[in-house]
Amino acid sequence: MKKNFSANLLFLLVLNLLIKPVYVFGIEVGIQNEVGPAEYGLYYAMFNFTFLFNVLLDMGINNFQKIKVAEDSNVGMKNMATLLPLKLGLAIIYMIVTVSVAFFFGFEERYWYFIGWLMLNHVLMAFLLLLRANLSGLHLFVRDSVVSVIDRLFLVLSLGYVLLYGADTFKIESFVLYQTLAYVIAISFALLMTPKESRFPTLNLKLSSAREMVRQTWPFALLILLMTAYSRLDGIMIERLAVDGLKEAGIYAQAYRIIDAGNSFAFLYAGMLLPIFSRLIMKKEGGQISTLVNQGARFLIAPAGIAALISLHHADWFMALLYDQEITKSAQAFEWLMGSFLFICIGYIFGTFVTAAGKLNLLNGIAAIAVLINLVLNLILIPQFGAEGAAIASFSSLGVMALSQVVAVYRSHAAISFGWIWRVILCWAAVIGAAILVESVVIGETAQLLWISMVGVVSFVLIALKRSDLKTAIPAE
Repeated sequence: MKKNFSANLLFLLVLNLLIKPVYVFGIEVGIQNEVGPAEYGLYYAMFNFTFLFNVLLDMGINNFQKIKVAEDSNVGMKNMATLLPLKLGLAIIYMIVTVSVAFFFGFEERYWYFIGWLMLNHVLMAFLLLLRANLSGLHLFVRDSVVSVIDRLFLVLSLGYVLLYGADTFKIESFVLYQTLAYVIAISFALLMTPKESRFPTLNLKLSSAREMVRQTWPFALLILLMTAYSRLDGIMIERLAVDGLKEAGIYAQAYRIIDAGNSFAFLYAGMLLPIFSRLIMKKEGGQISTLVNQGARFLIAPAGIAALISLHHADWFMALLYDQEITKSAQAFEWLMGSFLFICIGYIFGTFVTAAGKLNLLNGIAAIAVLINLVLNLILIPQFGAEGAAIASFSSLGVMALSQVVAVYRSHAAISFGWIWRVILCWAAVIGAAILVESVVIGETAQLLWISMVGVVSFVLIALKRSDLKTAIPAE
């Protein structure tokens, strides 16, 4: 029996397009405009700080479980007896470490409110992601897609009402409380979506079982540690190193928001690919592997490059559309971060494949180099350029990591086709040509943007997509 991968992907994208853009550009932007860059910068910096130790919550368990369930659903689901108490123990360790480091940094009294609630939110998210890993590993992608938007749907409805009709001025402190309730609702829904026989396993509290599980997951944990350090150091270092750090962190958050929205879709796609790649590699389905890599590259890399090229020419337009303050500085960071988004999408295809293939030592080495480059560049650039400096550091280090992953796949898996490259380049060339042409015509910036976007969409549909993409299937068992 086979399942239609393209149909599942289409459902995933449509469902998320209905909810997540409304949340990102309606709720998050509305909150930041309501409280201002400095207030939101406080939340953003503390979110990144508490997320920095998220590896202690995960220890690579989610990706490990997703792969194990995909390879053998019965054996994989039995892991939950050990994983649930292990997660609870890791949550306690996570809170102790986070609080200890916070004391070391000497955060002011108001910071501790956010540290406390955000720690709880990260713990709840860790359990939610574990439940979703089971759904994805079982190839229950429709259920996983529904669960993936429940928390955002609640926040859209509740916070949307508060922002539109609330009598009092909204405070950033309230944001984290609504997030807590959203995660509780999402976890409850995820349990309902889990097959009944696997919903409440008998717990295995043996310390030896937990140690064995950690032994198997530590390479995944190291990768999570490196990627967490990479993705969350920016916000913390901006707050600590930049002149007027909270404001610069808020500016960076403004610039990063569109990338964050796009990243949520790319991450969901990668989440589907990981268990599929794992099962295909186990079954040695080389032809289907090549098809999915090729298709994924065209689905993610082509539109990411188109979006980056459009944003390069119209960064100020996008920032002015969303925000009331610090438009120019946000646009400067946004131009670099959209380039970073292209590299993120490359990593979601080729890094995911390397993970599924079990070459975690190689992936960890690449990630370690990227973290080092990012850290050094941030130390050099943030004090002088603030948010834009962090964006330049992100672009440079992510570029090294993404291209290294592509080279690694090319050298180790010769059977995988790289024919997607020419289709992608043709799409980008069409957009560049359209941008040069419309800029020579005396029309408004909005009209220019519409024309370039139209060319981008048409070139993607006619050049990047193939008719066979609508029929791509994957083995269910």
